[in-house]
Amino acid sequence: GGAALNPEVATAFANFGIKVTQGYGITECAPLISVVPFNEVNPASCGKLMPGMQIFIDKAKADDSFGEIVVKGDNVMLGYYENEEETAAVLNNGWFRTGDYGYIDDKGFIYITGRKKNVIVLQGGKNVFPEELEEYLSNVKLVEEVVVVGKEDTVTGNVSVIALIYPNAEECEKQGLTDKEAIEKALNDEVIAINKKLASYKHVNEVVVRDEPFEKTPSRKIKRHVIQY
Repeated sequence: GGAALNPEVATAFANFGIKVTQGYGITECAPLISVVPFNEVNPASCGKLMPGMQIFIDKAKADDSFGEIVVKGDNVMLGYYENEEETAAVLNNGWFRTGDYGYIDDKGFIYITGRKKNVIVLQGGKNVFPEELEEYLSNVKLVEEVVVVGKEDTVTGNVSVIALIYPNAEECEKQGLTDKEAIEKALNDEVIAINKKLASYKHVNEVVVRDEPFEKTPSRKIKRHVIQY
């Protein structure tokens, strides 16, 4: 719960003979929006729309490949309790703005690309989704926790993509990395290797090694809004 299922993990379970599927939901939709049917295999998708629901992708421009996921159905909330302002921001004539960016393929499968509030907009208008880069980085053994952010240069206005990493102490010890400088170099080497597989605008420009884990919610989600960098 709370994050996308890595397709490689789903495939590994399938190879063991264990059926694993995933769905997409949000509390305001009580909570299910879509699910991948067991008789269809698509580990990269978060499923097809549940019966009785409607969906559209609200794109900023008609030729955009993604947009905000907006849904409607009997399962959608009536509003936030005693909070008309927040309700009006996400509900319009029963249509609920999920705050998630995504797209739908020609078979009706829904794909999530990232959270609207997290997207990093670069100078040329390119969009970088932190969640995608965090997925790559979280597979690095040296990485215990990671958050990718955009940092704007106050002079030039240019935006850099930065990875804030809390390293895995056990793995660092295994690799003989005994000081912060050595850990930082090893992590930079990993980032360079990952960057080579990505479009140039998605490259991580800087690595910041943290001494402490990130602050989290009771459900163990990292509190992005309190991160300082």
